[in-house]
Amino acid sequence: MHSRFDRFRTTPLGEQLEALIGSPQRYIEFAALSRVGVAAIAAVADELAHKFPEIAQDTTARQFCGAMVAEVMRSHSHEVVQARGRVGGALFSYGAVFSPYPNRLSFSEVIDALSVTPDKLAGVVSRIPMAVWRKRPKGTGFALVEHACHLRDLDAVFAQRIRAIRTEDLPTIVSVDGTALAAELNYLDQDLDDAIKAFRHSRARLCTSLRKLRPEQLARCGLRDGVWRMTLEELVRELLDHDRTHLLELDELDDELKQAEAHPKTGLST
Repeated sequence: MHSRFDRFRTTPLGEQLEALIGSPQRYIEFAALSRVGVAAIAAVADELAHKFPEIAQDTTARQFCGAMVAEVMRSHSHEVVQARGRVGGALFSYGAVFSPYPNRLSFSEVIDALSVTPDKLAGVVSRIPMAVWRKRPKGTGFALVEHACHLRDLDAVFAQRIRAIRTEDLPTIVSVDGTALAAELNYLDQDLDDAIKAFRHSRARLCTSLRKLRPEQLARCGLRDGVWRMTLEELVRELLDHDRTHLLELDELDDELKQAEAHPKTGLST
C-alpha cells in the first residue's frame, strides 16, 4: 500500500478497518463481485457504513478502505480493469473493478508493464491543465507533480535495493516514507516536465538491467524491514504494484480535478 497510509494504518480506526477488509474470507467476496464486473469494495460498503458511520466524514479513511481492497486483490494477482466502477450507497460513489480471475504475469511481462508506466503517467498529465498540477486531492494524497517526483525517486531507491540483493548476503531493505520524502524534497516546487523526463530515463535504464537478471539472481533474498525475507523477483513485482497504485490514484485525482472545475466550491488543497 502507498506509504501515505502508513500512519493512518497504525491508528485505532486504521487497524479496525484493516481487520474487517483484510480478513481472509473477504477475498472470496471481492472475487465474486469481480466475476460479474462490479467494484470489489461494494462487498463491504454496507457493513462499513453500518459499523463505521464516522468515516462518512473522513476522506482519508474512505481512501484507505479502497487501498485496502486493492491490496487484497493485488495480493491474489487480480488487475484493475476499470478504475471507477459505480458503487451503490452513500459511502462510496465509485470503486475499482478488478479482473474476473487472477492473472500472474511472467517476469518478462512484469518488466514490459514497468516499461510503459512513464507513458501512462504522461497520458494523465496531458489531460490535466497546468494550472492544477500542484493541487492536492481531498484527504491524504499527492498532487500531480508529487506523483511524478515520487515515481522518479522511487526508481533510484529500487535500483539500489536490487543492486544490494544482487551483491550482498541478505541485505536489509528499509521501507521509504514517501510522504516525508515529498515534504523533505519539496516536490510541490519541482518541475513536472523535468520529473517525467528523469523518470523515463531511470525507468528505461532499470528495465534494461532487469532483463539481464538470471533465475538464480531473482531467487536471492533481502530482509525487508528486518523481518521478511523477500526475493529479488518479489521486490520487482512490488515495484509494479507500486506503479499500479499510483496510476489508480492518478485516475482518481484526474476525476476529482474535473469535478472541482465543474463545482468550484468543493475546494482542493494547495
